[in-house]
Amino acid sequence: MAEPQTPATPPTEPTPPGRPPGTGRRSLLLAGTGAAATAWLTACGTASGHRAVATGTGPGTLTPHTPTPNSAAPSAPARTTPAAPATARPGDWAALARDLDGTLIRPGDSRYAVARQSFQPRFDTSHPSGVAYVAGPQDIATCLAFARRHQVPVAVRSGGHSYAGWSTTSGLLIDVGRLSTVTPSQGAAAVGSGARLVDVYAGLASRGATVPAGSCPSVGVAGLTLGGGVGVTGRAYGLTSDNLTAAQIVTADGRIRTVDATHDPDLFWALRGGGGGNFGVVTRFDFRTHPAPACSYAFLSWPWRQAAAVLRAWQSWAPAAPDPYWSSLHLTADYRGPQQVEVTVVNLGPASSLQNQIDRLAASAGASPSSAVVRSRSYPDTMLAMAGSLGWTVAQCHLPGDLPGRRPAGRVVRASYGARSDFYTRRLPDAGIGTLLAAVERYARTVPAGGSAAVALDALGGAVNRVRPQDTAFVHRDGLFLAQYIANWPADASVPRHQAWLDGLWQSLRPYASGQAYQNYPDPQLSGWQQSYYGANLPRLRRVKAAYDPERLFTFPQAIPN
Repeated sequence: MAEPQTPATPPTEPTPPGRPPGTGRRSLLLAGTGAAATAWLTACGTASGHRAVATGTGPGTLTPHTPTPNSAAPSAPARTTPAAPATARPGDWAALARDLDGTLIRPGDSRYAVARQSFQPRFDTSHPSGVAYVAGPQDIATCLAFARRHQVPVAVRSGGHSYAGWSTTSGLLIDVGRLSTVTPSQGAAAVGSGARLVDVYAGLASRGATVPAGSCPSVGVAGLTLGGGVGVTGRAYGLTSDNLTAAQIVTADGRIRTVDATHDPDLFWALRGGGGGNFGVVTRFDFRTHPAPACSYAFLSWPWRQAAAVLRAWQSWAPAAPDPYWSSLHLTADYRGPQQVEVTVVNLGPASSLQNQIDRLAASAGASPSSAVVRSRSYPDTMLAMAGSLGWTVAQCHLPGDLPGRRPAGRVVRASYGARSDFYTRRLPDAGIGTLLAAVERYARTVPAGGSAAVALDALGGAVNRVRPQDTAFVHRDGLFLAQYIANWPADASVPRHQAWLDGLWQSLRPYASGQAYQNYPDPQLSGWQQSYYGANLPRLRRVKAAYDPERLFTFPQAIPN
């Protein structure tokens, strides 16, 4: 996915269901036709940027790591400002700015209005006391020492896509966008955790390699990985976190550690699905890579009157399809009323075999799709097509701007949305299908003009389910599909009605869902979230939290308790 030297050309095929070009799943609803960037890919809604998410080792310096002894101290002591009372004064902030190799932006700086932004405009009410664009792990250690000394709340931002807005703070916001280098080697890649997914795919394209991940181009790799990482190639290659072989992390005590299966193994285990913002600031991910072959994909749609039959057929077919296939079914609606049922299928192989699978789905549904677009493209272009960004350059697949993590040519648009999630471990019976479709139909009658909503069902199975629940912190290994319910709204005034629709839909499906929820789609409304996100792995995660962050420097409303 190297950047073309010519201007972007318009997509040559329809935008994926439910999304305007380049927006990803969450924003896609604004056009009424999502929060990520494949044809409704789950991974895009990452919690990237929870407090204490992560970054890379420094601009242009990432190299495949050599394991070092665990709990290694920083190569040089963290630079700290002089001891001071528990409230940071202007002089303390000025001293912090001098201590950093990166940049500290404070209120009053002309760049501050953009620097404080998360992906969702509805969280623009947050006003950090300082935004530190760190240049490497030493800067992170310095920031953490400052936060401890002055008792300043700290949050870390990678892509800033947190559904709940937990990638910001009133205190010190550590942004890792400068740490985005991707360094491939034979069968592996070292990735700065400030990298966006489009940067990862582009950095590996020359090797014909990939890391299984989402396709929302502007999502940060950090939150995606730390919370699991469901994506288009997951059924073939596993979760993003399943392919993590080591990580560099700055823990609350300021130590820079390299962790893997033999060095700090409990911490390494927790980083593979325990959720961003819990255990420290990751500064580099080392991944196992996989082949990135030419792909085929299809965008299919049926009339709404056939939605029940299509859903019934899809949930039997998609989770049991051969591993190279991934599929998502989406039910979409907007304030104008018409509903749509659409299916996306991606194959790590030729269109001829893809057509066989489409025929099987159509036969089971009892009807051929009313619309079918089938294409064969390179792996990078397939990811762009899933994002609705086919023809865009890498630079255009970022938010616009000059600050780290943004590009002047960026075309990605911020959007406000709410979401809830469920893992389904058994098929929806006819009664459950009826309940789900009725809720989608009800949307247009209950929300104001301008809104849109969707339900996305993303197939699981394959490699995802072949890992034992206890082998990583990601416990959800028996799912048939992951459901995400999303509502987009044009103005904050309509939030209560959209949230009421989401809550009503979610509640109506309690008899059919497993009770498990995806930690990368943090849900502030969710009671019992500890069990829903982590299940039987929660006790071990609590022990890791107590060992590495006993004072809870890294915290947010759904942080793992000690």
